[in-house]
Amino acid sequence: MKKIISLILAVVTILALLTACGDTLQRDSDEDHHILYFKDKDKNDTVVATFFNSDSEESEDIPMNRIGEDSDSFTFSCEGNSAKYNMAYVTYGGKRSRIFAFNKCVSGWYNSDLGFLPYTEGEEINYYPKFEHIDFPFNGYTKTVHIWTPKDYDPNSAEKYAVIYALDSQWMVNLAKLGQTPDDCLNLTVQAASMTATTGYKAIIVAVDCFGDMTVSNRDNEMVPDIGAETTESIKYERLGSDFSDFISETLVPYIHENYNVYDDARHTSITGLSLSGLEAFYIAMEHPDKFGTVGALSPSFWMYDDEGWSNYLRSKDFGGDQPFVYLYTGGVGGDTDPHVTQMFNRLRDIGYPAEKITLHYYEWGMHGDSFWRGVLAEFLEAVVYGRIEPLEK
Repeated sequence: MKKIISLILAVVTILALLTACGDTLQRDSDEDHHILYFKDKDKNDTVVATFFNSDSEESEDIPMNRIGEDSDSFTFSCEGNSAKYNMAYVTYGGKRSRIFAFNKCVSGWYNSDLGFLPYTEGEEINYYPKFEHIDFPFNGYTKTVHIWTPKDYDPNSAEKYAVIYALDSQWMVNLAKLGQTPDDCLNLTVQAASMTATTGYKAIIVAVDCFGDMTVSNRDNEMVPDIGAETTESIKYERLGSDFSDFISETLVPYIHENYNVYDDARHTSITGLSLSGLEAFYIAMEHPDKFGTVGALSPSFWMYDDEGWSNYLRSKDFGGDQPFVYLYTGGVGGDTDPHVTQMFNRLRDIGYPAEKITLHYYEWGMHGDSFWRGVLAEFLEAVVYGRIEPLEK
């Protein structure tokens, strides 16, 4: 009898331990999951979300549950593993949406009359944000900066806000100028609001014009830095990117610190750009690691200089201190900027850039354009908030 009782007690103990372990595993698993929302103007009955890892190509199809409806749309939701998958798309009515980043900075996406756009579930949708427009003298003309603050922005609160500097304002945000629509830009303000709603991380956006005086466009000159080398590509431009970098770091950043309720440390200050402005954003972060803690370079034009020029420039930097987190994105088709971006990623690692401070997202089917950049922009925001992109860690 004693043996039977002892056996029963042992079994009960083991079951209890297994249950406890199961609870722990469940809690850990829950921490990795995030809810994705989808609004559908077509009011389809069936929607499936496909989550995938762009590196491993592992994927998972999850049916979305309809959780609400109004006169304009049906709303669906499901959970995905944001520690495992970094991208997603939805299938509805026999159509497949554009791909988009999936992480804890993302609330949802909207199949709307204006296009396939990001949105925040439970909040009013507004694709025409308001800005404060500030003019600064630069290289003999007036450069305009567009500043967006969240709807709950309080200039006197004890809680400060992070700052995201965005180059190429005409593509990063919807300025509603010259016929621009929400489908013509990355909607950074909308995605930043989504980031705040899902993570609590608050930021203002400082969107900078990069196209000269709009009479004689000199964007190409302003977005090409002088790294102390020349190539057949770089000598085609005046290479005013170094002047532009000085303007950002010496004029604009101090102005924002003085006039807005923001942090003044690098950890809460980031910068991003795309194509040529992705090149310039990367250069600015390398020149001023004390001011910028994160840089997002989307399809950056690293082809402007050759390997020798870049290697000599980067080796002149001291990577022993606290360096910015570098997020690089490029696609494999449609005139995008690889293999130059992959080469830069490998170059940085080879010369000793901290491995934990650089991530490359190479998407084989990615192209050079607003719709793809809009889709991956939330990965840059993930780097801003968390200083890492877990599914892409190599």
